[in-house]
Amino acid sequence: MLEVRDLHVKFHNRDREAVAGVSFTLRDGEILGLVGESGSGKSVTAMSIAGLLPRKKCSYQGEVLVDGEDMLHAKRALLRKVQGNKIGVVFQEPMSAMDPLMKVGKQVEEVLVIHTDLSAEERKQRAIQALTDVELPDPEAVYDKYPHELSGGMLQRSMIAAAIVSRPSLLLLDEPTTALDVTIQAQILKLLKKLNQKHGISMLFISHNLNVVRKLCKRVAVMQRGVIVEEGLTNDVFFRPQHPYTQHLIECIPTRVKVIARRSAEETADNTGKSAETGRVDATDGTGVVDRAVQAGGERHDGSR
Repeated sequence: MLEVRDLHVKFHNRDREAVAGVSFTLRDGEILGLVGESGSGKSVTAMSIAGLLPRKKCSYQGEVLVDGEDMLHAKRALLRKVQGNKIGVVFQEPMSAMDPLMKVGKQVEEVLVIHTDLSAEERKQRAIQALTDVELPDPEAVYDKYPHELSGGMLQRSMIAAAIVSRPSLLLLDEPTTALDVTIQAQILKLLKKLNQKHGISMLFISHNLNVVRKLCKRVAVMQRGVIVEEGLTNDVFFRPQHPYTQHLIECIPTRVKVIARRSAEETADNTGKSAETGRVDATDGTGVVDRAVQAGGERHDGSR
């Protein structure tokens, strides 16, 4: 449903390209991880997909196809039709991304005002349902609260609710767990996986933390200085990295986290094998073990908290 072809982006006040020939595909219902350190071009790639590039401040070329429509060169009318409707975006800092003077519920339903003809009451019910879908306690009360009245985890769930309320086919998640403590981080990752399985939303999950990506994504692309240097199945990249930069990212993960991750992968593979032998589907995916790996490793890829 998403295909990025030879994407180049260069800002006028920079000497080198922020994105230098990136190509990848995202299939229907898939969660793809995009990993790299700050400045590697991850967020610029996401901005290009969402049609959020400041076009007067950069030069760009290539193609970004969402269901066959090119977002990179699209006119404003098409972007307005797609943004928030077919493509949802969850930003890194929910406190700064949300309007502090507007109640949460009104911000969640804002996209419905733009893209639907629903009545005010219908929009409210859709917003409350979205807040319910992201497992917020007492969603009716959250609807009437201001952002400063919610915790960081509740705010991030509210941002996800705002991104999915129009039932988009593509969700772009730009470091959505960075500002959260590791316990809430694990809850958000579990929530995203559940939303993907329930609604079939394709997701591009951007992070600097390869261990966090390993928990959520089956496939990962590693970016360095605007280029994808390695791409493949997440466990293959995590346990058998080929590129020196990927190897460096892995080395920055604490040994105890890598040990827990390997045990989790082995247990999952073992459970899958047993399920195949008995002819049944085993719903266990090692979540508890992986959660401990996330908590042991903290948020940053260098092992610090």
